Amino acid sequence: LPPELWLAIIRWATYPSPGFDVSNFEPFLGSFDHDNKAEADAKAVKCAVVQVCRLWRDLAFSILYEDVKVGSGVQYLVEALGKTYRGEQLGRCVRRLELPYPHTGTATNTSSDLALQILQYCPELETLVRPFMSALPDSVRYEFPTRSHSFSNLKRLEWWHYNDATRSGGINSLLDVLRHSPNLQYLAVGGEMWSSAQIGNVLELPALKTLRVRRINPVFVRQICQWRLPSLVHVVVDFPLEQNALETIWQVFGDRLCTVEFARHVGFLLSDQITRFLRGCPQVKRFNYFLNFTSPPPIFHQHSALQCISLHSFPCAMVTDMITEAQERLRLHLAFLSGSSFPELRRIILYGDWGDMLRNPRFVEFTQTMILKGCTI
Repeated sequence: LPPELWLAIIRWATYPSPGFDVSNFEPFLGSFDHDNKAEADAKAVKCAVVQVCRLWRDLAFSILYEDVKVGSGVQYLVEALGKTYRGEQLGRCVRRLELPYPHTGTATNTSSDLALQILQYCPELETLVRPFMSALPDSVRYEFPTRSHSFSNLKRLEWWHYNDATRSGGINSLLDVLRHSPNLQYLAVGGEMWSSAQIGNVLELPALKTLRVRRINPVFVRQICQWRLPSLVHVVVDFPLEQNALETIWQVFGDRLCTVEFARHVGFLLSDQITRFLRGCPQVKRFNYFLNFTSPPPIFHQHSALQCISLHSFPCAMVTDMITEAQERLRLHLAFLSGSSFPELRRIILYGDWGDMLRNPRFVEFTQTMILKGCTI
């Protein structure tokens, strides 16, 4: 086979799960647990492929280094990324980097040097992940300031915020990293921000299209709402925020959004978040949500520009006091969709396994009703 076909075969054999760390928005991606086994299997295949023959090694060596998770043996990683293969530095192959906070602590003024060296070796980096710490946050010390780094090619940033880390600045500060990421398109944020963290000039992210809001506090929401986000069109909400903080996001950004998505979290069963969203974002054209994880709202009679609604059927094993029967939940959702004032609604897209539900008499009647309204399912 010609090298081009071998490269395609190797790419398919080692490709991550669909939508893994993409910068473009896709419905419902990121709402499911990360498949660690699939990631480990892909890594094992990569390691095996580069040992088959010289041709395969040449074709797949860059793939081997495209996704890097910083763990133990940081010094060896730095040395490996600094090496060259066929005239190219291996660090230039890295597209995604997961950098845990323990590797950027500043117990001494040189503690973060290796992490900074890794970043310097990865000029083509497109995705940076600063993950949630499973250990206690105060297990990492931040006694000295750390340096900034330019992320000129970064398109996606996943950031869990820690206030103690932010005090050291540089690569531990969300605002500092954002100011050095002019081409960022996708931002996912989580954690709690203290009021003392709100410093500096107003931040502008000219290329940001997608904002994913994980579990954050109202102070963090107010900080985000001060940013200039002229290209923002998609908002994904992982969790209904306390003190109705989501309404602040709808007030500030609602008139420019194209898509809003509610992720797979039982918190959306506890209160009606859909009605609040529709009131705050009358111009949104696409809405995605998990049918079995979202409280059915009453019929909505105000103006809405919705053109497409995507529903995911992933089952919820949790039983709530408000709605204990799946059939009743389905009835209420279908009543909302068919009875609300959505004059521009033209498509309802179904994701997941709808097998038995499609044969439900209520759903058959709902389908006929929507077709008569000019909406396809």
